[in-house]
Amino acid sequence: MQKESQYIAQKYIENPLLVKSRKFDLRVWVVVTDWNPLTIWYFRKPYVRLPAHDYDVTDLENNYAHLANNSIARHDDGTKKTEYKIEGNMMFVEDFQEYLSNIYASDVYEEQIEERLKNVVINTLESVQDTFEYKKGCFELYGFDIMVDTDFNCWLIEVNSSPAMDYSTHVTEKLVKTCLEDVCKVLVDREAKRTAKGKAAVDTGEFELIYQAKRVVEKPLNTFGLNLAVAGSKIPEKLLPKW
Repeated sequence: MQKESQYIAQKYIENPLLVKSRKFDLRVWVVVTDWNPLTIWYFRKPYVRLPAHDYDVTDLENNYAHLANNSIARHDDGTKKTEYKIEGNMMFVEDFQEYLSNIYASDVYEEQIEERLKNVVINTLESVQDTFEYKKGCFELYGFDIMVDTDFNCWLIEVNSSPAMDYSTHVTEKLVKTCLEDVCKVLVDREAKRTAKGKAAVDTGEFELIYQAKRVVEKPLNTFGLNLAVAGSKIPEKLLPKW
């Protein structure tokens, strides 16, 4: 019996922004504390994931030049010469920000990229809001993988519902500890303060509330009359053009 398979086809981004001669994507952690009203928390310290080899568009078979997953990059034996040595094939966002500032003579990360990352997160979660069955009081931590092109446009690659939180490199070791601690600040400390009297400010660490819907809706997307189904029928042969 043939096993059923599912595939996703994605357009290749021909003009990726390069960092130290390499492609990259940003791993962005996001916590959803409620699906209706949709409530989204954004971790302000995403990290940069890079392939093990320099970018080479003429060699599409070299996974080490095109895929930024650490599960792939870590197997590189290091024998291929690269222009820059990047420890663990990862960078802190502050180093990424400084690198771009030196190249473009302005803080393009803060001025352009960061807001576009947030928009990708919000638009993605809004688009699937009505597909989730959830219980009040539950939450989910997601890992968004987002690429940036030379025009600083941000492109969603995938969303991980169970993002890796292991100490795979010196970058993740520091950030994972911070992220998990700050998740508790959002879920526990803030909730305790919210239910108590008074409206004192609550420390949510590096998590920022970037979206909270103002109302509860019965069927989020359907209430807007969206119907993205493609329907059609066969064209009668007599109506086909005769060349």
